[in-house]
Amino acid sequence: MNGKINISILQFILMIFGVQIGIGMLALPRELANKSGTSSWIAIIFGGIICTIISITFIKIREKAPTKSFVDFFTFYLGKILGKIIVFLFSIYFLYMGYTVIVRTILYIQSYILQQTSVTIVLLIFLVPTFQLVSGGVHLIAKYIETIFPIIVFVLLMLLFTLKDMNIYFILPIIKDGWLPIFKTIPTTTMSFLGIEVIFIIYPYLKEKEKAIKGVIIANAMSTFTYLFVTLICFVVYSPYEISRIYEPVIDILSVLEFQYVERLDFVLLSLFLLVISKTWVTYLWVGMCGITELFKLKSYVFVLFILFVVFVLMTYILIPTFSTTNIWINYITITGICIIIGMPIILWIGGLIKK
Repeated sequence: MNGKINISILQFILMIFGVQIGIGMLALPRELANKSGTSSWIAIIFGGIICTIISITFIKIREKAPTKSFVDFFTFYLGKILGKIIVFLFSIYFLYMGYTVIVRTILYIQSYILQQTSVTIVLLIFLVPTFQLVSGGVHLIAKYIETIFPIIVFVLLMLLFTLKDMNIYFILPIIKDGWLPIFKTIPTTTMSFLGIEVIFIIYPYLKEKEKAIKGVIIANAMSTFTYLFVTLICFVVYSPYEISRIYEPVIDILSVLEFQYVERLDFVLLSLFLLVISKTWVTYLWVGMCGITELFKLKSYVFVLFILFVVFVLMTYILIPTFSTTNIWINYITITGICIIIGMPIILWIGGLIKK
């Protein structure tokens, strides 16, 4: 691990927060409403607590080998063969996740702004700045996420203007059907916090490692607040009947914002929201490339990254992704992600016991 490349505790927090807040937030209010009605926002709190505990567990495991790289960490716990297999599968998962997020984002842009432009053309445009960021490494990505954080705050604050049409009675009584439906919704909210698995990879770059636990607590608290904020706004603006039938409530609610002297504000907000989501796919692609680079002992992953992006373009041109196909991809990724954040600590713990 290159000791000269370090990220601050603030950048560490924002990277975890940034990778969690992505496309999952757009449909979360509808998914929760369909599961257990407008009382389901309570499940977000439980999901946040669960993911905070898991994140702390990740840190505790990582403290046993704080400076080891991606590959060295897993081979340290699991041996060379199994460790390298896990890293390879991990890398494929992150690359697949990054590709899915960027394609899904492009579908939103195509639907709302660039209706006459093919997905492949938009992907080519997006991949240019993505290539620069991913090839720049963790320091550039951390700086990028730190720079666009005010945009996230701005977009969230803009949602407050929709409250002029709110009806607080849409979420009352708070617990309508008891606690059982809320508990059944917790797995759905936990899935929204996927991204904490990048802790395994970015932890060695953290300069003040003694603050790591505090960092993951703050990051998960920020994600929990963001999900609560967005979900509650959607729940009080849309009726229980409406919220369950609007596919992407967050995008829909942004599209109805109007100001007297601003035309098509939704274009501006969606463009800004694009930057918010970009930090998710950039981080995933960088993490995946880190694994591939270390696994095959490549001096630089720039050429491999270029080949990967060519593959992405060809896949997009051949498959012509739609919302339906990306829904299937997201379901596979979600199941895999849940298995990773729950199963990985157990596997590493068993590996640690065997090693002793």
